[in-house]
This record gives sequence, C-alpha cells and structure tokens, in this order.
Amino acid sequence: MNTVVKAGALLTPSGFVSNGLVAIAGDTIAGLQQPVAGSTVIDLSEYRVLPGLIDMHIHGAKGSDVMDGTPQAIATMSQWLARTGVTSFLGATVTADMARTRAALENIARCCRAELPGARLLGAYLEGPYIGVEHRGAHHQDYIRPARWEEIESLLAAGQGSVKVVALAPERAGAVVEKLTGRGIKVAMGHTNATYAEAMAAIEQGASIAVHIFNGMRGLHHREPGIVGAALTSPKVFAELIADGVHVAPAVMDIVKRCKGAGGVVLVSDCIRAGGLSDGEYTLGELDVTVTGGIARVKGSDSLAGSTLRLLDGVKNMVEMTGTALADAVAMASLNAARALGVDSWLGSIEAGKKADLIAVDDEYNVVFTMVGGKIVFDSRGGGAG
Repeated sequence: MNTVVKAGALLTPSGFVSNGLVAIAGDTIAGLQQPVAGSTVIDLSEYRVLPGLIDMHIHGAKGSDVMDGTPQAIATMSQWLARTGVTSFLGATVTADMARTRAALENIARCCRAELPGARLLGAYLEGPYIGVEHRGAHHQDYIRPARWEEIESLLAAGQGSVKVVALAPERAGAVVEKLTGRGIKVAMGHTNATYAEAMAAIEQGASIAVHIFNGMRGLHHREPGIVGAALTSPKVFAELIADGVHVAPAVMDIVKRCKGAGGVVLVSDCIRAGGLSDGEYTLGELDVTVTGGIARVKGSDSLAGSTLRLLDGVKNMVEMTGTALADAVAMASLNAARALGVDSWLGSIEAGKKADLIAVDDEYNVVFTMVGGKIVFDSRGGGAG
C-alpha cells in the first residue's frame, strides 16, 4: 500500500520544508517526493510533521510501570506514548530484587515480539542494581550492589537479547563495561559518585551515555570535575537530559546544550507510572512516591523520583527555556536517541529508507496524529486510530 503525507511544515534532516510531502511504501519512507498514482493521501497540511520521538529512558505511565512485569503494563505505556508523540521507547527497570528484575526483563522480551497498540518497544534499559549508594535517588538501597558479570549474564539471558542499555556506576563496575560493549550493549553511567578519572576510564572502555546528567551523580567542582565534567567534555558521550526545568534549572539545560552541542544531548522523560495522571501517591519499584504539582519525590524526602514529563514537553521547554531551535530540540528527542542506541540507520529522522514513524503537532505542541511503521496509531482529527 502506498501512502503520501502532506505536511504544512515538514522537518527533514536539512530543516523544515514548507508544504512537504512524504511518500510511504508499507512501513518505510520511500522518499520526500510526489506520490505515485493511486496513493492514499493523508492531509496534515495544517500541522508540523516531525519524526516520531524516541524515549530511551522511561519507567512507566498511566498507572503502569515496567516493573509490573505484565504485557498490559507495556501496552498501556505504548498507547499513552503514541498519544504524546513518542513512536519508539526503551522500558527502564529500577533497582529491585533479582526475581522481580528478571521477570520484568522476560516480559519486555515477550512484548518486543508482540504487536503493541502504539509506540514500538525497542527493548530494555537496565537501571540498577549496579549503582552507587551515595547518589541512589529513588532506588532501594537494600538491593544495590557492585557489578558482577555472572549475575549480569543471567539478567541478559532473561532479556533474551532485549537489553539494549545497562546503567551502572563506573567506580563499581570493574571489567564489566568492556564485556557489555563487546556484546553490543550500550553502557550508561549513572547514580554514581565517580571521579573525573573514573568516568574517563569507563568512557575509554566504551561507556557512551550519561544517565540524566547532573541528577544522581557527583556534582561539578572546579578541583574535581567528576562524571559531570567528563560527560560534558567527552565527544564520545551522549548526555541524557530531563528537560522539565525541575531536575536541572533552565540555565543548566542551556549549559548542557552549549557544552555537548545540539548533537550530543538526548532528551529523556524518566517518566514514572504517574505520567498522564493527577497528583497523588504512587510507587516506583518498592519505594513510595508523592506527586505534587506534577513533581515526583520519594515520600517523606526531597529526593526526586523520576518525572511525569511528556517527552514533547521537554522539546518545548528546550525551545522556550533555552532558545534552542525547534529542529535541534526535536533531534534531541529523536535522531540523537537513535544515534545513542545505534539504530539511526532505520529510525530517528524523516528520510528515505527509514521506518515511517511520523507525528503531527499544532502550534501549541499538541499531538494530533501519530504513525508508527506506516500504521496510524493515533489520530485526533476525527478519523483513524486512537
């Protein structure tokens, strides 16, 4: 089946094109050109058409969480994500006992093979238990431990090839970093007290992502720049950023962008099960969380516990809080994530040969249309799915 999407403004790798066209053959973008005769036309000429966003670090949404370990939880997340402009995601775990973590990874492996109602599940993001106690954030202290390869292998086996990222504290990882990268798994540095030297050593061993930079890590100091200094200055590292203006101040969001350049920042939501719901009491792993004014904290403390952020709002915040060009801000939530995960050959931008993952947004950043692999999964214009 051939389809053509007509956009009011189309974001291509070279920038916005007025009245752009996207020709789609099956699940793939055929090109940015006039359609072949008989193509089905989708008229989005009143909207901006953007590449589908990729949330590589999300725990939950709409009352569901990756750690629930059920297909329904992943399906609920998938549907909500599609409605909010995300077309691909990694399901992030949180520190828990081994049995619960294995069950969550086994469920992700099953869901990667299943048909989901919205956003595509790319795999698992193992966050914990191989982190540091000092900057654990909303991770249960009782289950935190140093990295042991034999145990990690058992978790990778449970994930059946679905584990794409392992987040750990470099100072507690030993030789694990090289073993993981040798298997093609991305290593992220987070919830860590690593010094600059320890972080740089991990980067040389293949670590390539900084987990939600500035959060859950030793801070930047002029005599010990720590992991923040290493991540901001190494061109080998993508810096995750929770761009809600709460996890880091808007000025620091701007500093991260200026240090890393537009191509080195990956916007993530770090959203928990409270995403898309009202303030109240929730859980993250085995910890109780209180959400007030949309801000999630570990109950009875000031420690942030993920977020309730829509990834598209992170894009909006980069534009409005830091003056980032919209095209660059969108890339931070799409192409940069694809590059960080090594899937940019088939995801992350609107160009020939890539999956037909498209979203349409109005001037207020409301999502009105979402397509995943050529299939309409959300359409608020009065027709289609959703």
